[in-house]
Amino acid sequence: MRVLAVIIALMIQGCASTGKQSTGAAFQMHEQPSNGKSIAYFFQPDMAGVNSCLLVGVDDIHKGCIGYPGFAKVEIDPGTRKISFTPNALIKIANLSYEYNFEPNRVYYFEYQHFTSKAASEKAVESHYNMILGYHLGWVSLEEQEALLKLKNLKAWK
Repeated sequence: MRVLAVIIALMIQGCASTGKQSTGAAFQMHEQPSNGKSIAYFFQPDMAGVNSCLLVGVDDIHKGCIGYPGFAKVEIDPGTRKISFTPNALIKIANLSYEYNFEPNRVYYFEYQHFTSKAASEKAVESHYNMILGYHLGWVSLEEQEALLKLKNLKAWK
């Protein structure tokens, strides 16, 4: 019974794999935002057994999809925006969201990270505990230099 529960949970989370990897364009240094908008890069590392993309929502509108591993570049209007992440699965339920104040003409970098303790997750903009895997996951805002080192080997979803 427990095995069936884990399989169902993985399917809901978008973990049922079709074997597809991020095959889009490799990351290139960004251009500065235009028209007073902001640019946000959302990226995540490879996660074992996960090959679908994670939909990025801005104010409940899907704006991009992040592969595992991979990134999504999203143009965002300035102001406080609701950012949400939804597995691209049969059942689309946002599993983590947060509000963030975006300033015009700025570039932001957010990385999905795994934390080994609740205390470590406190650096995250938002985090949650995954009962199935037994650890905390969350989105962390990174400084540009650190983010660019991590992004250089990632691709966009295609």
